Amino acid sequence: MYVESILIKDKEQLIPFVNLINEICETGLIEDEYVSDWITTHHNFLNKTPLEEFNDNGMDRVLDLLSLIHLDEADVID
Repeated sequence: MYVESILIKDKEQLIPFVNLINEICETGLIEDEYVSDWITTHHNFLNKTPLEEFNDNGMDRVLDLLSLIHLDEADVID
């Protein structure tokens, strides 16, 4: 999947978004080259993409999903 652009609706959330992406990469839950695909792919746990969830409600549910993936209670791609 090719991601042309990623839009962060609130410019004040840019640094938290970058920190979220860095955390995802540092944990190794998702390989670096697939993070852009993951963040823009619909996930049933969120009922939207992680990016849409971040833009709509912040990072809490995205972090919940990452925790579930870490515990093998959710799939990376669902």
